[in-house]
Amino acid sequence: MSLEQRQFPIGKWKPENSYSEEEIAKNISIIESYPAEYKRLTSTLSADELAKTYREGAWSIHKLVVHISDMHILHFARFKQALCENNPQGYIPNINGWANNPEVASVPLADALLLLEATHKRWAHLLKSMSAQDFSKTFFHAGRQLTLTLAQALHMGAWHSAHHLEHIKIALADTPTNA
Repeated sequence: MSLEQRQFPIGKWKPENSYSEEEIAKNISIIESYPAEYKRLTSTLSADELAKTYREGAWSIHKLVVHISDMHILHFARFKQALCENNPQGYIPNINGWANNPEVASVPLADALLLLEATHKRWAHLLKSMSAQDFSKTFFHAGRQLTLTLAQALHMGAWHSAHHLEHIKIALADTPTNA
């Protein structure tokens, strides 16, 4: 597997100009179902398994789970912000700073999984309450230097969920612990 395939196992995220009702429903389904997939893959792993990475120099499985639970709080908050304000600038954290914060190494995996599950439940509830017009509301994503519709942001959140789940699968498929 090439470095590019390890880094972007499902490809890079590319926003579409518009999304059908079916595509929005599929992305909501991903938001609803993926926390269970993360839990299924990681909740019984040993410390050595949680230390595995999907490529040299990459984040460990443990750090990936904490990362996605942290970042999806922001995804949810950006939706709330865009529904209440006219094209706000969504908060962009220092992702590497967050991932390397000392608490990340010691946070119990179960807590990160619980946070991911709760955030996705709330996010899915919000998504299901939105009208078709709501999905055309926008926010400015400073990290990507793009104005995104909430339909595009939903697709990005679904992609992000699948992207890091694939990283975990790659790390677990590699036999030696490469952390």
